[in-house]
Amino acid sequence: MIARARGGGLLAPSALGAALIIGLVAAINPLIAVGAALGVVFAFVVFADLALGFAMIAFLSFLEVLPTSGGLSLSKGAGLLLAVAWLARLSTRQRERDFFAEYPVLTWLMVAFLAWASLTLLWATQTGTGVTAISRYFLDMLLLPIAFTAVRTRRDLVIVLAAIVIGAFVAAAFGIVKPPSPEVIEGRATGTIGDPNELAAALIVGLALAAGLLLSRGRSLAVRLGGLAVIPFCAAGVFLSLSRGGLIALGALLLAGPFLAGRWRPAMACLLLVVAASGFLYFTQIASLPARERVTASNGGSGRTDLWTVGLRMVDAHPVGGVGVGNFPVASANYVLQPGLLERSELIFSTAPKVTHNTYLQVLAEMGFPGLFLFLGIIGISLICAFRAARLWSRHGAVGMEALARGVLLGLIGLLVADFFISEMYGKLLWTMLAIGPAMLAVARQEVADRSPAGD
Repeated sequence: MIARARGGGLLAPSALGAALIIGLVAAINPLIAVGAALGVVFAFVVFADLALGFAMIAFLSFLEVLPTSGGLSLSKGAGLLLAVAWLARLSTRQRERDFFAEYPVLTWLMVAFLAWASLTLLWATQTGTGVTAISRYFLDMLLLPIAFTAVRTRRDLVIVLAAIVIGAFVAAAFGIVKPPSPEVIEGRATGTIGDPNELAAALIVGLALAAGLLLSRGRSLAVRLGGLAVIPFCAAGVFLSLSRGGLIALGALLLAGPFLAGRWRPAMACLLLVVAASGFLYFTQIASLPARERVTASNGGSGRTDLWTVGLRMVDAHPVGGVGVGNFPVASANYVLQPGLLERSELIFSTAPKVTHNTYLQVLAEMGFPGLFLFLGIIGISLICAFRAARLWSRHGAVGMEALARGVLLGLIGLLVADFFISEMYGKLLWTMLAIGPAMLAVARQEVADRSPAGD
């Protein structure tokens, strides 16, 4: 009791000291002071409630336009604090669930992926670039065991999914209320993400999860109405982004939704048809002529097909080992002067060479077929986990949770389709969604075990 009292007594002086330091910094640089204050608040939250900290990381994945300092963004700093809090929780609690024991196949797939990526450094053109790529993969994969520890109950899962929906709403609303001028990225909405194609991919996730909240019985009326309100914002954001990949991913939801929505097939079909009809109305009656032409005319995918051609040449030359992890931009110039016309070769020789604009092709070109198979294996297990969680909750009458699980499944499918047109292998939202699958299945299993009679 004495030790606890002393610890509590130190809280007020510590807070006062932090406030004084931030006040002094504010006199020198207010922006840094604001960041420091937010960091202190986030540190308190994440150490007090790991699930809430993970939810904040998910929300921050929608705020890529926030300023950075020395290469350290707010999301990266928050991710580092989350990792420290996770390690602290593992070291202080004896009976934490063990991700590595419950999902050994997924664990070995991640270990094998990182090991194979490290091996490709032996023939990579630039080792430093490859090491940076491996570190990014490692930090992204760390989200899976962190989510497994953080998301332990329904409440935790709902908080994380709600944070993603809120993030999608903020990104979409920013893109709608403050669209860029026609001189900036062809007048396409970029929201708080900063890129129209990435915005569309993120809003596909937000739309699917908002539909899950809307259809989930047992949630409060405010939560369900909130989900209903977010859907048109996400759909409008996708339309205003003029992203062909985003529209294709939306079409994939139209096809997959009625098959994967379970008992909500009629409702999901009607909802998606309304979204599709709204898109048709916008592009035929409201959108400007340049916007219509951009969506209806491929024009080589704005140079995307040339980048794909270069990527396929790399695969043809190095089908097993690839050109080395993280080395597509630096190695691409070596695959331009080959038979076959490239219309946008300046994309390869620019000061900042482009990525492939295809997540799967970039992994394949950099790490060969072994790397792609391991990457797809991680994705496949997460999809299976989300599907099995939905089936478990359906079998045991947890209708509201089943709706959320099916929303996660559809959102992840939509994101994976959109990633065929952008290079998001390091994307925080992608790995957050992949992390939710195993964590959600563990929650469903625990609930089923708790409801089963002793000895069953």
